[in-house]
Amino acid sequence: MTPTAHAKAHDVNLPDNRSVADDYTWRGSTISHLLSRQEYLGHTVNFKTYRKSYKQKKQLHNDPSEWQIFENTHPAIIDQETFDIVQRIRDGRRRLTPMGEMPILSGMLFCADCGAKLYQVRHRGWTHEQEHFVCATYRKVKGGCTSHQIRNVVVEEALLTGIRNICSYAAEHEDEFVEMVTKKTQDELNKSLRDSKRELEQSQTRIRKLDGIIQRLYEDNIEGKISDERFMKMNAAYEAEQHTLESRVAELKSLIASEKENSANVDAFLSIVRKYSDIQELTAEIIREFVEKIYVYNAEKVNGKRVHKIRIVWNCIGEFDVPHERINGAAD
Repeated sequence: MTPTAHAKAHDVNLPDNRSVADDYTWRGSTISHLLSRQEYLGHTVNFKTYRKSYKQKKQLHNDPSEWQIFENTHPAIIDQETFDIVQRIRDGRRRLTPMGEMPILSGMLFCADCGAKLYQVRHRGWTHEQEHFVCATYRKVKGGCTSHQIRNVVVEEALLTGIRNICSYAAEHEDEFVEMVTKKTQDELNKSLRDSKRELEQSQTRIRKLDGIIQRLYEDNIEGKISDERFMKMNAAYEAEQHTLESRVAELKSLIASEKENSANVDAFLSIVRKYSDIQELTAEIIREFVEKIYVYNAEKVNGKRVHKIRIVWNCIGEFDVPHERINGAAD
């Protein structure tokens, strides 16, 4: 039964906006809403909506940043890992081409130089080998970037090989894999934390210095050393800088806290690896379970051949290069 029908069957009065009074006809918008609900993780989410006035019945939606989330208030019916995978799939949702098809790589490729997404290019009558991606900036801004043109089959082949290699290595050398990922992540986290903490200290020192400057400025104005007009202009400028720094300090504190929490989740990645023993063909779901982003570099000529470099950012663990001796050993 649909949620509305289920509620009515249990004497819960909900607005019934169904165009068809069928208790088993599900609409796409209903499913889309269900897939985004954190309540299924066991959390209570408040302040999703508001009313402009008690006189108005129409509810308006709050920005998600204004929601109040109380975690683990009731039993979860889905785990965080699965929920996160679904959100990644939905964030990278694909669009139908004019031919009614849905490319499996759509929304996953990014330009390694300008950071823009790569657009899918294809035409009626083309074979799959002719389909390719190009940089969005290159298409929209003349001289803004180079094309970074790369064929779908090239990315698919490299991606399938990459997924097979990392799955094989993680499965056969699990302890070594965990140790390498943990060390790499810890090194990156330490560097990021050092940079963030350094900027945080500098911002806090500047805020304290501005407090002293504003105080002296006020005293000079009282003593008649500077005019009221001059005082107002200088004071406004210093206070604006201080407000900006205070906002940045809050951002940095939040960033430092989240970086500590969001270190590599090796266990989550290994659980994905265990689901797939032998991947023969890529699907959109497999790609989004394993991969966060794919960066494409501009092609280079090597020995007269056009060679592409791509960089894969894996879900849960970030970038990871499988040791070459392990790849070669597996191939042999």
